Amino acid sequence: MSDIFREALMEDAARINVPQKTWEQVKQSYKFTSLNNAISNTPLQWDTIIRKICYGFAAALIVGGLLIASGFVSPVMAKTLERIPVIKAIFNFVGDKGLQNAIDKGFSTKVNRTATDKGISVTITDVLYDQGRLDIGYQVTTSRHDLSPNNYPGDMTIPLDSPGMQFFANNKPIHDTAQGTEQRMGNGRVGLVEIYPRGDLPETFNLQIAIHQIGKQQGQWLLTVPVSRQHTDTATKVFLPMKAETIGQTTIMIKKVEIAPSSTIIESVLTHPIKEKLSWTTIDDKGHVFRPISGYVMHKHVDGDMITETIRELFESPKIFPKYLILVPTTSNSGFPTKKIKVLLN
Repeated sequence: MSDIFREALMEDAARINVPQKTWEQVKQSYKFTSLNNAISNTPLQWDTIIRKICYGFAAALIVGGLLIASGFVSPVMAKTLERIPVIKAIFNFVGDKGLQNAIDKGFSTKVNRTATDKGISVTITDVLYDQGRLDIGYQVTTSRHDLSPNNYPGDMTIPLDSPGMQFFANNKPIHDTAQGTEQRMGNGRVGLVEIYPRGDLPETFNLQIAIHQIGKQQGQWLLTVPVSRQHTDTATKVFLPMKAETIGQTTIMIKKVEIAPSSTIIESVLTHPIKEKLSWTTIDDKGHVFRPISGYVMHKHVDGDMITETIRELFESPKIFPKYLILVPTTSNSGFPTKKIKVLLN
């Protein structure tokens, strides 16, 4: 992973500001607003109102909350979206081999939950959850003639700067980094969002989402989506190589390698001079270079001119399970010797 990529991820993650409201507080605030609106227009049918709110609000929020968390829309992902023939292939548009391999092996779960408010519907189509990431596919459609899917950002887009987007796991706010992308398909828009867990999400939980704006249209949507990684955990292989190499003043130790259906996670401990920027390329036994997805510093300790960092990095998983990995470290020090670190996976 390059220094620029790593530092940008750390900086973005540090800037994320997640409201501290609980899921119950969010639901209560929307119940109050919905009640006022219902009284002023029609006789109150509370069960129907709550059911519609709960289905609708969260689906839309999934779309927007992840997009706003990173503010990132990949041109490659968007271009690939244009070639999708059907919405059931929602996960295949990202050009992510690890994700596609996991889907091909049946690790995604169909959700197909739809929420409708103000004539706009949001459908959560599929989810895929493993040790590295939680992926959510969605579709936005409308029966209104005054809204067009052609505009971006526009009528049917969850705006990146939309206020009030929140994610919860069993009623607790989710603080993890996320990103997403979306594009037009047919009479609506489709997209994919990803959350990158930091070890704080349970194996099985209710993902609760909230949003109150699509395009310029304000509304009220809430949704609960059950997610689980029990199936993917069973297929995940974990290795504790504890492989250490010292190069000059720099020591690299590979503590843990997890190869999940869509993600490969490498946990390492780096000790190096503070002024020295360290990165490396990860290659498998067949020469395939692992594409980095995300990463963050779990712990760090400064001792004089040296710093020790525990880093968790996320890559897409290979199609064929490797026998070993090769790490090729580089630093900002031009005199740093080239050395390959071989990590056996057995």
